[in-house]
Amino acid sequence: MKRLLIAVLLLLISSFNTLKSRQLLKLSLSAQSYDPRLFGTWQVKTVVVDSHCKYVDEGAESFSKLNFSLVDGKLSPTWFGHNWNLVENKMFKLENNNKLVWVRENSLVKNNKFWIARSQDLFDIHQNNSITATSYISQYLNGKYVGDYKTRSYLKRF
Repeated sequence: MKRLLIAVLLLLISSFNTLKSRQLLKLSLSAQSYDPRLFGTWQVKTVVVDSHCKYVDEGAESFSKLNFSLVDGKLSPTWFGHNWNLVENKMFKLENNNKLVWVRENSLVKNNKFWIARSQDLFDIHQNNSITATSYISQYLNGKYVGDYKTRSYLKRF
């Protein structure tokens, strides 16, 4: 049931493609009140748990850092990992629970190839020093869709 709820939520978020529907989504979710347990710098271990992309191996692990801070009154994450650049960034807090959705797009230019990763991350805040995140990522190479994969990340406060 929990997986179905998450899938429906992520599908709804991804289906809001027009400006008008994005405004409705922003108004329906409280974008200005965030759990203070999020703020600060986190050490992140990410594991690929399912992959349908030939460029991403199931079981692969990576390590990075993530910082949550307020910028102009809005929650702003900064990801320090593997030279990827944040292109698009939207955060939504889900009311009455410890969950936060981060919809983002990252880009990377490497070896004359242009990569885009479109990601929907669902953060589950467990305690003051522990967060898990499940991410659903669609990968593009030079503008062509090359597959998708799912990761699970474990965040520990520095």
